[in-house]
Amino acid sequence: MQNEHESSVLVDFFAEREAKQQVFNEMHENLMEKLREYACNTLNLREKVRAKHIFRSKVNLPSEALLTPFWEAQYGIWFLLECQNIKGERIIEKYLLDPDNDLSEQELHLAAHWMAAYPSVYRVVEAWEEGYRLTDLWGEDIIDVTLGDREQVRSEFMIGQYLFTRLAKVGFIHRIIGPYALINKERINEIRRNLEASFERSKEENSQWSWRLFMQHHGVEVLRMYQ
Repeated sequence: MQNEHESSVLVDFFAEREAKQQVFNEMHENLMEKLREYACNTLNLREKVRAKHIFRSKVNLPSEALLTPFWEAQYGIWFLLECQNIKGERIIEKYLLDPDNDLSEQELHLAAHWMAAYPSVYRVVEAWEEGYRLTDLWGEDIIDVTLGDREQVRSEFMIGQYLFTRLAKVGFIHRIIGPYALINKERINEIRRNLEASFERSKEENSQWSWRLFMQHHGVEVLRMYQ
């Protein structure tokens, strides 16, 4: 049986970890807002129009669709993390290389996780005390994902449900980055076939093409089969 001292140390450890995680969560929200402001203030109108055109083409959307909250949110996170300008640069890459941005070591570390993230399809395997356990459609590892205050109602995350989203490490936990989309399980096999075939075609042009880079470029095309 634990003595009083051991119990006290254990409680203090979890309290300290929770306090540190809260700092990471606030840093995550603040840094994302800084990135949005950077994109709004530094990109010209032509670049923004071009980005919207590319996004609509990738997901087969009419122009007015971006006025709806769902598509506006999906476009917004794609624009920040995956959209490339004519030089092949992503906004997040330009932001981190900008000498005027005085970011802390922790902010740089967090942003590095965002840079490595990519959109994918995840299956909800089971619930746990802080969120849900997910597995990538193209992977075997189970990822414990903690739901933040901005995620939608937990009842949407049913066991066996498929989600299109991005995951990244924030502090001690994995979080959903940006919005997610619920994917009809009846379309999963079609999504898998289409993406894998597209990946094989792309590798014929570039043998060094990795799945992560491919999904950063083409993963958002899953949303063609969202509805």
